[in-house]
Amino acid sequence: MVNEKSLIDTIIKDGIGRITINRAEKRNAMTLGMWRDLGAVLEAWAENSEIRTLIIAGDGDLSFCAGNDIKEYVTIRVTPEQRETYDATTTHTYDLLRTFPKPTIARITGFCVGGGMELALLCDLQIAADTATFGVTPARLGIGYKLNDVQLLLTNISAKHAKEILYTADRFPADDAVRWGLISRSVPAEELDATIATLAARIAANAPMTVNALKQTIHEAIKAEPNEDLCNALVAACDASSDRIEGQAAFAEKRKPKFTGT
Repeated sequence: MVNEKSLIDTIIKDGIGRITINRAEKRNAMTLGMWRDLGAVLEAWAENSEIRTLIIAGDGDLSFCAGNDIKEYVTIRVTPEQRETYDATTTHTYDLLRTFPKPTIARITGFCVGGGMELALLCDLQIAADTATFGVTPARLGIGYKLNDVQLLLTNISAKHAKEILYTADRFPADDAVRWGLISRSVPAEELDATIATLAARIAANAPMTVNALKQTIHEAIKAEPNEDLCNALVAACDASSDRIEGQAAFAEKRKPKFTGT
């Protein structure tokens, strides 16, 4: 944990880091302090070689994250200066998750709304219970929605579906979220944890340099002008690694490889 009063719980086991938003009684709504604490964890874990995969979850089954704690707005997001500070904090944490060097998985149950849905979309993979619901609600609150947030939505779904989500401020079921491409997949609620555990373990068992290089290359590949030199350097580093030698030896010897990330 970041500190004794933190509502962001953390654990690392078997190469998998897990962050849990621990505020189930408030549907895991994020306070400004929680955004800061989440950012601190992401910043510290980015360089932790023990972590090969990251899971972000909400406590309990009623909500992944219901977004920002709107009740805070009347005291800490009133003046232009306060709004600027608030947005700078959340944007910094978003950037840390977006650029996190290891694969990230959102474990989604219940409500996944507003800033909570943005948190999920910033992960590489989103695995949801079939009972989960999704929405973005600034139109219901009378607040603006930043260009970066709209762009994040549009990197995942079409403009037509984004318009329906934003204009109505409704919550949509997991079936729609999968069909639109908003999330990776949905599974029966009782299978969610086993599905994610298997997925995370399979990723963590692979060569970490290769997986991390693939993440960076994918991010470059979707850009209008990808950095080809960076991508070539990533490939060269993997080819020169001891993990490449180990992977090929394990394949030839018909055994599981033991990758070290070097």
